[in-house]
Amino acid sequence: MKATDAKTIYSALVEFMKDKNIQISKLVGMGFDGAATFSGKHNGVQSLLKKISPHALFVHCHCHLLQLACVQAANATSGIKHVYITLTTLWKFFHYSPERAESLKAVQQVLDLPELKVVKPSDTRGLSHERCVKAVKASYSAIVTALNNIYEQTHAPEALGISKALCRPSTLVAIYLLDYVLPQVAKLSRALQTERIDLTAITPLVDATLNTLDDAMLPAANWVLELMDAKNEIEEVTDITLTTESIATFQGQVAEPFIRMLKANICSRFISQDIVSSFGIFDPKKVPAADSSDFHTYGEDLIDVLLAHYGAELPAKTAGGDEYTKEALISRETREEWKTFRSYLSKKPKGNLHLQLKEPTTSDMLSEIFPNISTLANICLSIPVSIASVERSFSKMKLIKTRIRNRIGQSQLSYLMKIAMETPETLSSTQLNDIITVWNKKPRRIAV
Repeated sequence: MKATDAKTIYSALVEFMKDKNIQISKLVGMGFDGAATFSGKHNGVQSLLKKISPHALFVHCHCHLLQLACVQAANATSGIKHVYITLTTLWKFFHYSPERAESLKAVQQVLDLPELKVVKPSDTRGLSHERCVKAVKASYSAIVTALNNIYEQTHAPEALGISKALCRPSTLVAIYLLDYVLPQVAKLSRALQTERIDLTAITPLVDATLNTLDDAMLPAANWVLELMDAKNEIEEVTDITLTTESIATFQGQVAEPFIRMLKANICSRFISQDIVSSFGIFDPKKVPAADSSDFHTYGEDLIDVLLAHYGAELPAKTAGGDEYTKEALISRETREEWKTFRSYLSKKPKGNLHLQLKEPTTSDMLSEIFPNISTLANICLSIPVSIASVERSFSKMKLIKTRIRNRIGQSQLSYLMKIAMETPETLSSTQLNDIITVWNKKPRRIAV
C-alpha cells in the first residue's frame, strides 16, 4: 500500500477478498483496534465495509479495551500514576546503560536473587505493566542496593532520585497492590487472546475478574498479608517502616479508588451489545427446566434480535410461495427450528459453551435439521474477539525481517512467517524426515 489512510486500506482489503473469491457481502464481523483510521464511524475502514455488508458487526479489540481501561484508571489515581512514572524512569536508567545493568546483575547474584531485567512498562502494550511490576517486586532489594551503589560510585543524581522514590512506603505498598491486581487483569487479557474464545464467553470472564478485584479491597487481602510477611526483609534494606495503620490508610486513599475506577472503566468499555448477548441462547446453562413456565418462550426475543440483524444470511429451506416473503419465511423457519433446538439444548450436559456452539456447525446431522440455527452459530464463532493473532504476526515479522535482512522478498517473507507461526513447538521424527525429503528434492550445495 502506498498510503495508510482508510480508503487505501479499504481498497486493499476489497482487492484481496476479490482475489481470494471471498464474497464481501457475506462479511459478518470484523475486528480492529481503536485507531480512527479503522474504527471511525463515518470514514473509518469499518464504516466503508459496512456500506457493502451492512449487517457486519464491528468489534473493538477487547484486549485493547482492557489495556485502555487499566491505563485510564492508573492515570486517574495519583498514587498509582506516580508509581508508573517511577517504573518507567527505572527502566530507562538500566536499559540505556549496559554498565548499570551489569551492576544490577552483580547485586542479584550476590543476594542469590533471580537475574531479572526491568521490563519496559508501556501504555500501548498489554501485560507490560504486569511483567514490570513482577520483576521489580522480585528484585526490589537488589534494585535498591544497586541504585545506592551506583550513586556512591558515580554520584549520579538519577540513581538517588529513583532510590528515594522506590523507598517511599506508598510506592512499595502500591507495587504489592499492583502485583495482585494486574495479574488478575492479565488472566482476562490472555483468555481474550485465545483462539477458542467466542463473543458469548466475554461477559462471564469479565464478571469473574471484577469479583476477584473486589477481594483486593479487603483489610486482610492476600497482597496485604504478603506485604506484612516481607516487612522484616524490606526494613533491612530500606528505611521504610510499615504499620497496619499506614497500609489501611493507603487502602482507603489509593487502593479502593483505583480498583473502583478500574472496575468502572472495564464495565463502561465492555458494554454488551444486544446482538452479542443474544448469542447466549446457545448456552445450555441458561435454558430453563423443561417443566418450567419460562421454557416455552425462552430465547424467542433473542432469536428476533439475531434475525433482525442477520436474517439475510440465513438459507431458506423451502419455497415460500406467494403467502410469505423470503424474510418472513426465514423468520418462520428459524423460529420453528429454535423450538426444537431449545428442547435439544435442555437435555445437553451443562458443559463448555464454545463446544456447544461448534456442535451445530460440525455435526452434519444437526446442520441438516437446524440449518438456520447452524448458520447463526457459525456467525458467532466467526466474529473476532481480539486482534491478538494479527499482532503476533507483526511481532514475528519484526523478528524475521530485521535491519540486516531488510532486503528479503515478499514471497520468502510470507513463507518464513507461515513456518514461524504455524509450526508446532515440537516436531515428530516422521515430520522432520518429511521436511528433509522435500528439502533434498531440489539440488543443494549442502546435502541434509
